[in-house]
Amino acid sequence: MTDNKNSSIESSEMHSYSGTLSMNARGKLGLISAIALKDLTQIHGSGFIILLTLSILLFALIGFPFFIFANAATGFGGQLHLGGVWTATGIEGIFVGASDPNRIFLSTITLVHLALGYSIVVTMILIPAAFSIAYGQEIIKGTVRTLTCYPVGVFEITIAKLAYAAVISFIFGLPVFLLPTVVGLGKPVGDLFAIFLVAYFTTLLIVSVGAFVTNSITFVTKKMYIRPTLFANLLVIFSFLITSTILNSLNLFLTYVSPVFRALGELTPISLYHQGRLLLMFVFGGTESPNWLIFLLPVSLLVLGAWLTLKLWPDIYEKE
Repeated sequence: MTDNKNSSIESSEMHSYSGTLSMNARGKLGLISAIALKDLTQIHGSGFIILLTLSILLFALIGFPFFIFANAATGFGGQLHLGGVWTATGIEGIFVGASDPNRIFLSTITLVHLALGYSIVVTMILIPAAFSIAYGQEIIKGTVRTLTCYPVGVFEITIAKLAYAAVISFIFGLPVFLLPTVVGLGKPVGDLFAIFLVAYFTTLLIVSVGAFVTNSITFVTKKMYIRPTLFANLLVIFSFLITSTILNSLNLFLTYVSPVFRALGELTPISLYHQGRLLLMFVFGGTESPNWLIFLLPVSLLVLGAWLTLKLWPDIYEKE
């Protein structure tokens, strides 16, 4: 019997597969770096405008009003410092009266919550946006098909797009976070930088997990039903919404759906943003500490997703 499989498809797949397996780590790194560098050198296009606009909006609508203007406002500035320590409490007097029932929740808010919350918002917008721009434009323009003519596969392309997002979001995000917080909080730059790094690496890990898990789903189903960019964005939003601070804040305004928030609160421990806050509270002298076992889940998903992505044929882009 003869094999009726299309020889052109077979040769294309075997070329990519053999290339992926035979190339050494240095060669793969060189290809990944070349793809990421191409994206960085071509950022002058629409990607630059989008990221710059997002950065300006984050600074102008959140960072500047809260950490600079509000800190200097009468009756607000002094209380933001909370005695000069990161883990001190007591900002509830800013928002509510002594008899307000919400005082109990707000009395637990510290400067760690405020600074980390802002850094999370900055990174959860800029990193997924940069990844979506880099990954999405390749598919829209069809240049992924050109890339797959070389000995690279979905694994290398995904890593390159994540590397690009990591570099460019750091360049845009760091000043957007530091400028208002340094002036508004008056805290050491080293402490603020540590807070930013926790949010930055947490968001980058979530986006990476989302991308590779999507590739794993594509490997199993043999078709890209959901793009890595979309699932990564959804995973970031979900991780943010199930933090205790966000759920409690929503409950202040939407008390009629409190049962829903309480149910979602059961998922709070699996949020990497929640564990990142506990880590910072511990480092800055608080009594709380993160559950290190929680980090095993995303790391395991990342390793499994990367392994399955190595087996994924690049012809999935032809099915888009």
